[in-house]
Amino acid sequence: MTDLTQVCNQVKRKIIPNPALRRLVSAKAEDIRSHVEDQCKQAAFQAEVSVQGSVAKDTWVRGNADVDIFMRVSPELSKEELRDVCLPIAKRALAPNLIVERYAEHPYVETTIPLANHLALRVNVVPCYKVEKGQWLSATDRSPYHTEYMTQHLTAQQRDEVRLLKAFLRGIGSYGADIKTGGFSGMLCETLIASYGDFRRVVERFTNWQTTNVTDLEGYYRERPEEARQVFNEPLIVIDPVDKGRNLGAAVREQQLWNFVAASRHLLKKPSYALFNERKIQPITLREFQQALKNRPSTLLCLVTSRIDAVVDILWSQLYRTERALVTLLRNNDFNVLRSLAWSDGKTVNVILFDLELADLSLARKHVGPPVSKVRESDSFLAKHIKSNRTVSGPWIEGERWTVERRRGVVSAIDLLASSLKSGGRQIGIASLLSESFRKRALILTNESVGQLLRKNEEFACVMRTYLKGSPVWLD
Repeated sequence: MTDLTQVCNQVKRKIIPNPALRRLVSAKAEDIRSHVEDQCKQAAFQAEVSVQGSVAKDTWVRGNADVDIFMRVSPELSKEELRDVCLPIAKRALAPNLIVERYAEHPYVETTIPLANHLALRVNVVPCYKVEKGQWLSATDRSPYHTEYMTQHLTAQQRDEVRLLKAFLRGIGSYGADIKTGGFSGMLCETLIASYGDFRRVVERFTNWQTTNVTDLEGYYRERPEEARQVFNEPLIVIDPVDKGRNLGAAVREQQLWNFVAASRHLLKKPSYALFNERKIQPITLREFQQALKNRPSTLLCLVTSRIDAVVDILWSQLYRTERALVTLLRNNDFNVLRSLAWSDGKTVNVILFDLELADLSLARKHVGPPVSKVRESDSFLAKHIKSNRTVSGPWIEGERWTVERRRGVVSAIDLLASSLKSGGRQIGIASLLSESFRKRALILTNESVGQLLRKNEEFACVMRTYLKGSPVWLD
C-alpha cells in the first residue's frame, strides 16, 4: 500500500456519505422537487420536474451536497418565457429561503436549505428545454442526458473516485465552473474518472499535461484528433460524451488548469491529507498587513466601488473584464503591473487590486523607433518627434535604430486611473456596470490606506492574507 493509497483511503472515509445521510439528502431532494412540481401545477404550467446533478448520479461529497432540480419545458417557449415563467415558480417553491438569481446561458435560482446536524443543502432550480439529444436549445438541455450517461457508465467504485477528485480540486481551489472560480465542473470530474479509470490515473495523466491532449471518452474524434483541436481552442479539451460539439473544459481558466497540473505533481511527490481539505483562511490583522508592507518593495494600488446590483455571475464577468482593461491601460502607460486581482463580496464592495513595480515614474522615457533602413517608417518617426513639445532630446541613431527621449504624458498611476475613470472608462474597455459605478464614485487606495478596507470587511482581509502570501494555498 503506497502513501498515496493510504491518504486516499483516509480521505474517502471522510467524504463518502453514509447510508443514513444518503437517505436524508435523497428525501430532501424529492421534497424540493415535489414543491416545484406543485407550484407548476398551481400555475397551470407544463414542466417535467426531476432531480439531476451529483445527487442523482451519487457523486456528491459529504459536506458539499448540491441538489439540482430541473424543470424541462416545451421547446416552443422563448428564452424570455423561460426566465419570466420558470423563475417565479422556482422562487415560490423555495420560499421563504434566501434566494440568489444566478446565470449560466440563462438565469436560474439558488438557495441554501438547512438539514439536520448543522448540515445544509445548496439547491439550484434550473429551467431547460425538453429536447432530443443533439437538438439543444440551451446549454442546460444536456444535463438530464449527463445524468443518464453517468448513471450507466460509472461503477460504484468510480463514483467514490469522483468524490476524491472533487475533494482534491476543492482543496486546491480549482473546483467549480462558475465564472468567479473558472474551475472544474462536476460533469468534467465525472468524465475524467470515466475516461482514465480512477483518481490516481487522472492526476498521473495531468502531471505531464500538454495543451495538445484531447480526452474523448466516446471516441468522437478518435480517427481525427487534430480536428478536435481545430474545433476547440481552449487549453483543456475534454469532449462531452453526450455532445461531440461541446468541450467540457471550456470553462476552465488557463490558470486553474495549470494549478491542477502543479498540485497533481505535488500530491504525487508528497501525498498529504491536507491537500484534500479546503483551507480556512484567517483574516489578516492591520498590524500584520502593515508589517507585510514594510517588507514589500512594490506598491499596492486598490480601486474600490460600492455595491452593484447584478446577477452574481454577470458581476464577476464584468469585474474580470474591467481588471484586464485596467491592466492594459497601466502597462500601455509604462507602469509594470506585477500582479492584479478582481474581487467582490457580492454585497457591499467590489475591488480591483494592482501590485505595481512603481506607482510613480520618471518624467522622461527612452523610446526606440524603426531601423534606419526602413525609409517610410523613419520619415514618419522623424516627422512625429523632431518638433514635438514632448521630445526632450533627439532623435538620434543608436545602433541601427532611430531613438528619442520623450517626456511622459502621465507619471502617476493614481492620476492615470482617476482621469480615465472620471467618465466611467468605457473608452478603455471598462465593463458597463463597473463604468456606471465608477462615474458615481471610484475610491483609490494605496499601500497603508488599503488598511481602511481591511478593517471594514473581514472577507477582504482573508483575501489579502492569501494575496500577500502569493503562492497557492496547497504549496507549503
